[in-house]
Amino acid sequence: MSSQDTELDNAGKRFRDQPPGAVDFTVMFLTHDALLRDLRRLEAAAAEGRHGEEAVRNGWDTIKHELHIHHVGEDEAVWPQLREKVTAPGELATLDLMEAEHGQIDPLQARVDAAFTTGGAELQSAVKEFAASLALHMEHEEDRALPLVEHHLGPEGWAKYHQYMMGSQGMDEVGFYLAWLLDDAPDSARAKVLGMLPPPVQGLFQQSFEPAYRAAPRWTTPTV
Repeated sequence: MSSQDTELDNAGKRFRDQPPGAVDFTVMFLTHDALLRDLRRLEAAAAEGRHGEEAVRNGWDTIKHELHIHHVGEDEAVWPQLREKVTAPGELATLDLMEAEHGQIDPLQARVDAAFTTGGAELQSAVKEFAASLALHMEHEEDRALPLVEHHLGPEGWAKYHQYMMGSQGMDEVGFYLAWLLDDAPDSARAKVLGMLPPPVQGLFQQSFEPAYRAAPRWTTPTV
């Protein structure tokens, strides 16, 4: 077990086969996987007292950046679509839960930010609470909310979410996201995601986006 493996592994590395259904949730699942991966790295760095390292700060900044984009996309382009469709009390309760959990995660993230100045037990406690809350939210989303997307929105509604995400970001931002998404991903996931891209974008990913992402140290300082 590497130093980056922590108790978050108890929740499982959620790399998974695509479940049956009309909607392809591959990228959503991989986004959750990438967040869980970096939460394990964050926990390890906090436990090892490496919070002052540039690589750890870069890694934490990346979590915050990608999580913000991810949650804004859901708040703007997923939950509102579902609000127009769902009527059953249990389904409405799921949407209420998704929005409430987004609101609960923000102050926990702010606590981690503040604890980075001191490190030690306070940082470890803040990271543990933040990581547990985010991991639980992503499980709730996969188990309760995505089935609503499958049932009520289907591929067309899910495509609107992807169109929003692409339209709200520039090419460099999308390229950074893809490189972060596939950092340490299984070969099968990497091949599937890259296979979704037009050949020119695949070329940009390999020649520009991924090298630019890897040029900045994250979590551990690379050795030559």
